[in-house]
Amino acid sequence: AVVSTQSTGFGLEQTSNHVLQVDECSGTKKRSGKLGVWVIEPVKDGPGRDVLILYCHGASSNRGKPHRIEFYKVFQGLGYTLVTFDYRGFGDSKGCRASDGTVVADCRQVLGWAVQRFPNHQVVVWGHSLGSGISTKFLHSIQTDGIESFNRIRGLVLESAFMSAEEAAKNFPAAKYWNYFKITRDRIPRSMSGIFPTVSLLPQLQIPVMLVHAEDDHTIPHQHSVELHRVCTGAGKTDVHLYSASSGQHRFVHRDTGAREAAHKFIQRVKFVS
Repeated sequence: AVVSTQSTGFGLEQTSNHVLQVDECSGTKKRSGKLGVWVIEPVKDGPGRDVLILYCHGASSNRGKPHRIEFYKVFQGLGYTLVTFDYRGFGDSKGCRASDGTVVADCRQVLGWAVQRFPNHQVVVWGHSLGSGISTKFLHSIQTDGIESFNRIRGLVLESAFMSAEEAAKNFPAAKYWNYFKITRDRIPRSMSGIFPTVSLLPQLQIPVMLVHAEDDHTIPHQHSVELHRVCTGAGKTDVHLYSASSGQHRFVHRDTGAREAAHKFIQRVKFVS
């Protein structure tokens, strides 16, 4: 079941709020969870009018964070339709505690709903930060499982991406602190071993990929995207591109004119790929 109401309080025009029901199993009991979703439609006609961007956000808070609102408005202004949502355990989405499995399941459900709602739109997935690992694993899963909705995906944009959760964790302030002590060295990264292994999954994706990363990103260093690009091309993946923005830090790459234009051109190019 889907309940729709008008979204208010975030400064977004042409935006509706939706609730998707999720059936969960906990032991022998079945319970109902929910996913909060926004559909952000164009405020004017533009080159993105036939493309839907499915946005997978990062680790902090919810889909209504100010830097995300700013991002939505940029691409909404180019005529794109955006679908953005919170994973269970984030924002107003409720249910079991988020894990690498539940976030992938949530992405699969939202994509299935979105392609039915917008049957004439081509889909580009955009993953930021943690969302880069989530979106890569999600797309790899539906490609591997032969899910029909994968045929609607025209490309993937990874913004401020990491090679893996384990590698990203090495840059966490807490991890750096505990590295001073031999007994706890690398404990935090090791605890994330095998979670969101983008560097091994991305070369296998059978869709075009664009990496966008700011050179002044101190949260997930720019070198992560450089290495992802190197590994993909080394594996023979020719449809992967890297744009290095001179500014934008971790959350504001969309403010860099060159990065914004490069992503827009990539989407316009791949929407014709089938």
